[in-house]
Amino acid sequence: MSMNLSAKLDELQRGDRHLETTVALCEIRTQLQELTKSVESCQSEVSEVKRDMVAIKHELDTVQQVKEEIEELREYVDRLEEHTHRRKLRLLEQGLTFFLTYSIFSAVLGMLQFGYNTGVINAPEKNIENFMKDVYKDRYGEDISEEFIQQLYSVAVSIFAIGGMLGGFSGGWMANRFGRKGGLLLNNVLGISGACLMGFTKVSHSYEMLFLGRFIIGVNCGLNTSLVPMYISEIAPLNLRGGLGTVNQLAVTIGLLLSQVLGIEQILGTNDGWPVLLGLAICPAILQLMLLPVCPESPRYLLITKQWEEEARSGKFFSWYNKKK
Repeated sequence: MSMNLSAKLDELQRGDRHLETTVALCEIRTQLQELTKSVESCQSEVSEVKRDMVAIKHELDTVQQVKEEIEELREYVDRLEEHTHRRKLRLLEQGLTFFLTYSIFSAVLGMLQFGYNTGVINAPEKNIENFMKDVYKDRYGEDISEEFIQQLYSVAVSIFAIGGMLGGFSGGWMANRFGRKGGLLLNNVLGISGACLMGFTKVSHSYEMLFLGRFIIGVNCGLNTSLVPMYISEIAPLNLRGGLGTVNQLAVTIGLLLSQVLGIEQILGTNDGWPVLLGLAICPAILQLMLLPVCPESPRYLLITKQWEEEARSGKFFSWYNKKK
C-alpha cells in the first residue's frame, strides 16, 4: 500500500512540473508578443524618422538653392548698380549738342505760340472794335452801343483763356495717348485752324469767326503748356534738365515781345493789318510741323507707356513707325 502512495505522489509532482512549464511558456509567449509589438512600433518610428530626415534634407537643399539664387541676384544687382552708375556718369558728361538744340527749338515753338497769342489781341484793340461796329451796323442797320462793343471785345479776349483751360486739362491724356511728340504734331492742326479763322475774320465780315479762332488757338496753347515742358524735360540730359526748363519761359516772353512789336501802328496795328497780325499765329504751327518729325520721341513715354525698352534706349527717331512695321 505504501508503494501505491509513493507512485501517486510522483505522478502529482510530475503534473505540477508540467503545469508550471505550461504557465511559464504562456508568459514567455506573451512577453514575446509584447516585444514583437514594441519592435514593430520602433520600426514604424524609425521609418517616420527616416521620412522626416528625407524631408529635412529636401528643405535643406531648397534653402541652399534659394541661397544660391539670392547670391546670383545680389551679384546681378551689384552689376546693375555699377552699370547705372556708369550710365549716369556718361549722362552727366553730355553737353548741349546740335541735335538736342534743334529738338528743343522745335518744341518751344509751341510756347512761342502761347506767348504770341496771349499778347497779340491787346495792341489792335481799337481796330478790332471798329471792325465789330461796322459788322454790326451792316447787319442790323444801327450803331452798336459802347457797352456792348466792350462786351464783345471782352469775349474775344477771354475766350482764349477758356480754350486754354480745356487744352491744359487734356494735355495729360493726349501725351499718353499719342506721345509727347505725336501730341505736339497733332496740336498744330488746331494752331493752323485757329490762325486761319482769325486771319480771315475781316474777309468773311464776321466777328464770330474771331471768337471761334481765339477759342481754338486757346485750346492749342493750353495743350502746348502741358506737352512742351513735358517733352523738353524728358529728352534733356540730367545735367541740363534744369537749365533747359527755363527755355519755356524764354519762348513765352519772346512771343509776347513779337506780338507787341508787330502790333504797333507803324507795322500791323492798322485797320487792314490786324487780321494779318492775328493770322501770323500760323507761322509757329507750320514751322513746328516741319521741324518736329525728325526729333526723337520721349524715352520715358516709350519705356513706361509703350513698354518699348529697346527703342527707349536707342533713341530712334521714328521708333513708333518702326514698331508698327
